[in-house]
Amino acid sequence: MIKLERQTQVDPRLRSFPVDGGAPRKLHLRRTIFVAELVLLLLFFSILSFAARKNPIEATADSIAKGQVTYKKNCQMCHGEKGMGDGPAGQRLNPRPRDFTDKSKMEKMTDEEMFKDITKGEGPMPAFEHKLSETDRWHVINYVRTFATGETK
Repeated sequence: MIKLERQTQVDPRLRSFPVDGGAPRKLHLRRTIFVAELVLLLLFFSILSFAARKNPIEATADSIAKGQVTYKKNCQMCHGEKGMGDGPAGQRLNPRPRDFTDKSKMEKMTDEEMFKDITKGEGPMPAFEHKLSETDRWHVINYVRTFATGETK
């Protein structure tokens, strides 16, 4: 008579565990999905923080004058003296610096978008997050707005 040994059945939930002792595939997939969701959530909230931001500084003559001083030191070399994107350093950039005198484009651009671009940089434009204070960035926005209205001195 042939003697058969009894086989133990394996619990189907344990089949996802590899024999070599590594992490189970399902657990690895769950971890990857969790990290991706976390990254997307953080990205969403960082975008929201910029989208909800309004210029807290009124565009007074004093604010515009302060913005002009900061603009001349940090922005004029690329954006030009009159904000046309024709500064000496801007000639070599691709894409060219934004033309602040284009009234239709400037009307569509919000202060929040400008603040984000100045803070984080965009394309060849460097970030000024660590170079200019938030207040200085808002003053620059107030000054730059005068190019499209023709109020620039």
